[in-house]
Order: sequence, then C-alpha cells, then structure tokens
Amino acid sequence: MSDNQITRFKWFWVWQDDAEEQWLEKMSRQGYHLTSVSLPCMYTFTRSEPVNYAYRLDYRSFSKKDKQEYLQIFRDAGWEYLGDLSLWQYFRKQVKEGEVNEIFSDNASKIAKYRRTLGYLGFFWAVLLFIVLERITILPESLPWWGNVHVFIAAVLVVMSYAILRIVLRIRQLRI
Repeated sequence: MSDNQITRFKWFWVWQDDAEEQWLEKMSRQGYHLTSVSLPCMYTFTRSEPVNYAYRLDYRSFSKKDKQEYLQIFRDAGWEYLGDLSLWQYFRKQVKEGEVNEIFSDNASKIAKYRRTLGYLGFFWAVLLFIVLERITILPESLPWWGNVHVFIAAVLVVMSYAILRIVLRIRQLRI
C-alpha cells in the first residue's frame, strides 16, 4: 500500500446504504476517494484533492453479459463503476450543479432494490432456520461442539430477522 492510500474498517447494515453513501461522500470531500471495498467491511481510499463526489449503491446479481450492459447504462449516465462487494455495486459521479445525482429515478426502483436484498436474505434465513430446526430433531451426540455452532446460527437468524424487518419498513416508507 502506498503513502497515498489508506484503509478503513467501517460496518454498515444492509438497510444503511444511504448512510454508507453519505460517509463515502464525506470522505471524498476530505480528499479520500474510494478505490475498492472488500470483506470484512474494508474500504481502501486514495488521498488526493477533495472532490465532491456522489456515491450510490445498487444491489444486483447478474451474468457477465448482463453486467456489461448494466454497467454501460451507468457509464452513459456519467457514473464511474468502482466495484462490488457481496452483490452491492458501487458507483460515483462528480457532483455538478443542476445535474441529478441519483441512480434510481423513482421510489419504485428503490423498492425493487430492497426487494432484491429481501430475496437473498430470505433465502439464507430459510436455510439457517432449517439447520437450527434440524438440530432440534437430530442431536449428534458424537459432536458436542455442534451445539455451539447452532447457538451461533440461531444468533445470526435473529440478526437476519431484524435486517429483514428493517428492509420491509424501508419499503413501506418508500411507498408513502
């Protein structure tokens, strides 16, 4: 890592994409511009002159061909693609007076983004619930540590349930 780069750890929940965008914009106004994001919640920035960038996130899964078409639409609209993390797509665009700095033109598009997140969360929630319920019916006596794994999975289920609730509330808010 060069002297011009810094890495920051910052945790955002799935329903906090607006807060993440605002934090990235604040970092750019301080002269730290996002160059990559990776697990676990590690953001790499390059230091240069402060720039007023708008950062936007989208949640999407697609084939390689579909991704190229998707990214071309953003490039045509002046957005720079920065990469992805766990299906979250990161974009930025320099803020110019009189220009719209949104990637979603209406609330229906935003709702669709949150429904995509619900689809993935719901799938993994169901898989984890199955594992926990299976634990209740089949107790592997030969694996005493397996009970601890199930306690951890149950805790993850609780957090995921809360995330699902927060996203559902976000969708309701957008419908108003």
